[in-house]
Amino acid sequence: MASATVASVSSASSSEPVSPTAGDYLLSVKSYLKIVMHALRYPHATVNGVLIAEKKGKTSKQIRIVDAIPLFHSGHGLAPMTEVALTQISEYCSKSSDLVIGGYYQVNDAFHEHPHPIPTVFAERIADKIFEANPDAVLFMISNFSLATSIDDITRLDSPFFMFQNIDGKWKLKSSSASSKGFALEAESAILELTNELVFKKSHHLNIIDFDSHLENVKDDWRNPKLNEVIEQFVKSN
Repeated sequence: MASATVASVSSASSSEPVSPTAGDYLLSVKSYLKIVMHALRYPHATVNGVLIAEKKGKTSKQIRIVDAIPLFHSGHGLAPMTEVALTQISEYCSKSSDLVIGGYYQVNDAFHEHPHPIPTVFAERIADKIFEANPDAVLFMISNFSLATSIDDITRLDSPFFMFQNIDGKWKLKSSSASSKGFALEAESAILELTNELVFKKSHHLNIIDFDSHLENVKDDWRNPKLNEVIEQFVKSN
């Protein structure tokens, strides 16, 4: 991918809800936790990342987001570095017959965004590039305010997440209704327990590695294998 190509992509966002269908997408425990940890690690900054999904089967009605790859916490609008990251993540997915880049997430640096965070032009451009390769790709915007007020409440764990879909070339909010946001969380009790254990008690979010960190020190692995192992072991044991 050339930077000029990414820069030339244009799209428009809309907060007009798309007709809702609950549960089209399933966010795994690991993907949810890594997005939240990335946001909490850099609360002062806009952070973003890529969503990894299982390839959709011919009879599948739900797409499972299995992982989140943190990208940047500084210079999130630098197209060349983003393209380098996307290329490496694409190569990582190609090593598995079951994985594909399934979307993009972003947490803006604004604390109060009502009624929900709006995708920036950069977020739309990157989401557009992913959508070109995968028409099932989605864009998640995460509310900093809701993160601060809901991640310790099992009934509100999904409230910081707002899912946008590409409809006729525009990124539109699926729905802001809690009962029809277009996605579901996998194992909410495990999410709550792991958030309490890994974030509030052990502060593991301070060790999450994004592509920014990898560029500063190539020994830092943006795949976060150690964190993945901790999360996966916990999920298997419960």
